[in-house]
Amino acid sequence: MFGLPNPYIILAFVCAFGGVYGYAHHQGYEQKSAEDAVEISRLNAESLEKEHRVADKFEQINSQLRKAKDEIKFKQASIDSRIDSGELRLPSSCAVQPATDTAAGDGSQASESDRQAIKDIVSITTDGDSAIKDLNACITKYNEVRDTFNKAKK
Repeated sequence: MFGLPNPYIILAFVCAFGGVYGYAHHQGYEQKSAEDAVEISRLNAESLEKEHRVADKFEQINSQLRKAKDEIKFKQASIDSRIDSGELRLPSSCAVQPATDTAAGDGSQASESDRQAIKDIVSITTDGDSAIKDLNACITKYNEVRDTFNKAKK
C-alpha cells in the first residue's frame, strides 16, 4: 500500500501553491491598478475639456450680460436726460401731488418733485430689467452646465 507522503513535501507543495497564488494576485492587482490609472486620466482629460467648454460658454454669456446691462444703463441715462429736459412728465391726473404747504407760485419745486418721481419709477423699472437679465443669464448657465455634464450619463 501507499504510505503517507513525507509532510515536508506536502508543506512544500502548499507553500509553492500559496506563493504562486500570491504572485498572481499581486500581478492582477497591479494590472487592474494600471488600467484604473489610464481610465482615470482619460476621464480627467474629458472633464477638463468639458470645463473649458463651459468656461468659454460662461464668458460668452457674461459678455452678453454686460452688453445688456450697458444697454439698460444707456437707456436709463437717455430717459433721465429726457426727464431733465422736461420732455417726459407725469400726467396731470397722476396721484402724485405737490405738498400742500408750498407757496402758490412755487411751480419749480412741484416740477422738481415730479421729475424725481419719474426718475424713481424709471430706476425701479431699470432695476427690474437688470434683475431679469441676471436671472436669465443664471438660468442659461445652469442649463449649459446641466446639459454638458449630464450628456455622458444618458
